[in-house]
Amino acid sequence: MIKNVAAKAFIGKRSSLGHSEVLRDIGMKEHVHKLLDRSSAFTRIPGSFVEGLKKCSHILEMQIPIKRDDGSIDIFEGFRAHHSIHALPLKGGIRFSPGLKLQDVEAVAALMTLKMAVVDIPYGGAHGGVSVDPSKLSKTELEQLTRQYARELTKSGFMGPSIDVAGPDIGTDTTTMAWVMDEYSKLAPNDTEGLAVVTGKPEASGGIAGRVEATGLGFYYALQQFLSDLELTETLGLTNNLDNKSYIIQGFGNVGYYISKFVTENAKGKVVGILEKDGGTYNPDGLDIKALKKHFDRHHTLKGFDGGDTYSYAEEILSKECDILVPAALERTINSENMHLLKCKIVAEAANMPVTLKAEEFLNNRGVAILPDILMNSGGVITSYFEYVKNIGHISPGKLTKRWEMRSNEAILKFIAGLLDVELTHGELHVASDLDIVNNALEDLMTTSVKLTQKTANRFAINYRDAAYLNAINRIYENLRYSSYYAA
Repeated sequence: MIKNVAAKAFIGKRSSLGHSEVLRDIGMKEHVHKLLDRSSAFTRIPGSFVEGLKKCSHILEMQIPIKRDDGSIDIFEGFRAHHSIHALPLKGGIRFSPGLKLQDVEAVAALMTLKMAVVDIPYGGAHGGVSVDPSKLSKTELEQLTRQYARELTKSGFMGPSIDVAGPDIGTDTTTMAWVMDEYSKLAPNDTEGLAVVTGKPEASGGIAGRVEATGLGFYYALQQFLSDLELTETLGLTNNLDNKSYIIQGFGNVGYYISKFVTENAKGKVVGILEKDGGTYNPDGLDIKALKKHFDRHHTLKGFDGGDTYSYAEEILSKECDILVPAALERTINSENMHLLKCKIVAEAANMPVTLKAEEFLNNRGVAILPDILMNSGGVITSYFEYVKNIGHISPGKLTKRWEMRSNEAILKFIAGLLDVELTHGELHVASDLDIVNNALEDLMTTSVKLTQKTANRFAINYRDAAYLNAINRIYENLRYSSYYAA
């Protein structure tokens, strides 16, 4: 059995993609379809089922008019795609981004279905948003657009705690989610589970501790588990832990920042470079992430940071050496134009579909390991599921057990003190907070999912992406095989 999966993206005839088919960068929707074909070649699942996974079950397109602050009227195009209703509710982000297209929305919705399945979260996949640059709207205009979008979703049957639970994505945040929830509550005032209509809300509005940093923390846990594989790290010439690794981070938004924070503070890592769309900063001795965050929040750019050298072009930083490159920005940022510049040993995908198929083949042939997006960035949807459960149950994770846990710990300490014939020192016992419970559950799900991916990769001698997709497809099929709803 071939165990070195890092350098093998395609193994003989087991790949359904011929070399000529990956000589060009393709669109996101076709990208997902080819990955489904490639990974399903290792299953006995009927081809008709796989074809069903390539289609969205329901699609909503809308025109959203808003009145600008100057009195003029602007109309924006909005979308929502429901990919698979094999499990309800559906789950997916709301993105506010210029140039957003329906085909890309459909692709991410399919990706969400697979992401839920690979980490065993009982949701189907969805995605949506509005083609708009939110930075060009005032706060009043942005709220108006958000509420109108939420109204259209609700009236069309595309939103509800038992139908479709939205969350934040590019261009949206906790405030956006609070507006969506409030608008839904106006249209469905008798829905006692209305808090659960969106996740990623502020804690004061029904959110959950740990959601803001969850994607970055989940990434950290997954990376830790992948690097515990001695065979992988020996093949790459790395130690089998997170300590003393060097990183370049592509994107310094919420996810990129928290990944930088966790790998430097928790694992003695060194982030040598961070880049954004207008350039970036580089320091071979490691960047001060706290200081860089203050600079970025103040100036809205990485350029000009005193603790690193400023570069105006992203390619200049991408071409620097590092152990691990983390694409944490938009889709298809590692592609045929820049793939030859990379000097890393691992590409760990924190964004959705950041590596094109052509770039993936090129990097795998060079012996670069790629850790797949549907696993690495699933921490956000996992913690969103915890938030949903909290909202449906109308109770926070630790509220029922906190006092019992404290008394149980006291009883154990008294018993041990009696055995040792010592006097028990009374003090404040620490019990798990909501944040402790959420983060421990997140670590458990991420670690378990990575282990299953590693096991599948070794069993079939395939790369990690194909293994993750294979696990996801099998789980969806098992969910549906006894259902009258056969094809997703």
